Amino acid sequence: MTETQTKTFFSRFSWLFCLILAFACLAGAPRAVLADEDFYVVQDIAVDETAASAAEARTIAVAKGQERAFAALLRRLVPASHHDRLPALSESDITPLVASFQVADERSSARRYLADLTFEFKRDDVRSLLRADRLPFSEAVARPILILPVYQEDGQANLWAYPNPWRDVWVDVIDYGVRPQAPDTLRDDWAQPFVQPVLVPAGDIADMRTIDGQKALAMNPSAIDTLKRNYDVSAVHVISVTPRSAPDGTPLLDVSHQRSDREGPATMRVFRGTEDHEMLMQSVVFNLLGELQEEWKSRNVLDFGTETTLAVTTKIRDLPGWLTLQRQVESLSNVSGVKVRDLSVEEAFWNITYIGSMDQLVAALDRRNLALVEHMGYWTLDPK
Repeated sequence: MTETQTKTFFSRFSWLFCLILAFACLAGAPRAVLADEDFYVVQDIAVDETAASAAEARTIAVAKGQERAFAALLRRLVPASHHDRLPALSESDITPLVASFQVADERSSARRYLADLTFEFKRDDVRSLLRADRLPFSEAVARPILILPVYQEDGQANLWAYPNPWRDVWVDVIDYGVRPQAPDTLRDDWAQPFVQPVLVPAGDIADMRTIDGQKALAMNPSAIDTLKRNYDVSAVHVISVTPRSAPDGTPLLDVSHQRSDREGPATMRVFRGTEDHEMLMQSVVFNLLGELQEEWKSRNVLDFGTETTLAVTTKIRDLPGWLTLQRQVESLSNVSGVKVRDLSVEEAFWNITYIGSMDQLVAALDRRNLALVEHMGYWTLDPK
């Protein structure tokens, strides 16, 4: 299905992104990968407060940082379409939800306090709050996807060849941590690891031998499969841009998006900027990344009204391996309980109680390299 649309900016938040891109900076390190067990940890909340004394400034900074961290957590859990219903809690309401907090890069003077704060919130309590407000939420972290940024100009399709400013922007954002610094809401959100991790290929000799710009645009099956194996990703996305200008000189980008995990033609879109093509490319990258995160969240919303118990059999190779597998399953956000029914030297027969759909359970297990397979009505769960 082909979708054509002209955008004055790239989404409902695009004007904010364009406003703050001038304040983006290089963090100097790749974006961290979010682990399921760290979903309720909110990191790098930068605070800067001034008061009558450094101690008073610190108290204010921690209180405001706690509020911002909790708001960032809710925005990560709940799809954007429901953000207008997020609860606005007071400091006294949020404090009991905090499991712990850490301070890094702490600096102070006589009246000023600066630091980067990390908060861990109580999963069960936050879940209860969201369920009481009937807010949908997702705690799933996806397997990474690989982005191939192709730059088309003057009849050339550049993936590795110079120039490719489109790839440069993706590398800056994904590998070097370019991110918004203002306002606080965007800065806080983009300081967190992605729920849908994204990789950009290194562009080394192996990559160059595997694929080029034309093969990428053609979604060459052999090359795409090789990249998936080499980078251990769930899918490869080929996103190409063609720069042009409107009659009035306004920069435009024709963006084509193809995915190895979806059949059909590329999605075609037109993005319009206000300054130059490079600034517009940065805006589009932020937009596409935001859409990928929201798409993943929406597909993996937990339905607490549906709870199912599934009987499975697991082959036991050794006791440590079995205990590790059991812990992996118990730690999944959509698993509410496990119960071993029968255990022998060679196999375990046990029940897994899960929330939501079977597809969500299979996907969650797949991210732990565990395969849930049906054989004539019987289910087995084993490492891949």
